[in-house]
Amino acid sequence: MSVQYIYDSAGKKTGVIIPIDLWETLRDKRLADEPVGISDPGKYRGIYRDLKVDLKTEIRKLRDEWTRI
Repeated sequence: MSVQYIYDSAGKKTGVIIPIDLWETLRDKRLADEPVGISDPGKYRGIYRDLKVDLKTEIRKLRDEWTRI
């Protein structure tokens, strides 16, 4: 059995079915004590400073990607 994707009527991926053996392998590789996310967010401070973009507009575009129910 392989990974299976679930699509809505518009053809957009909405979910995934993962075989249990793959799930358990992935789960076992990540220890419960491992931090999740960025360990030092301070090193990313100011990375957008030199870009010529409107960050508020870009944030709104990203927000529109989310489907809210």
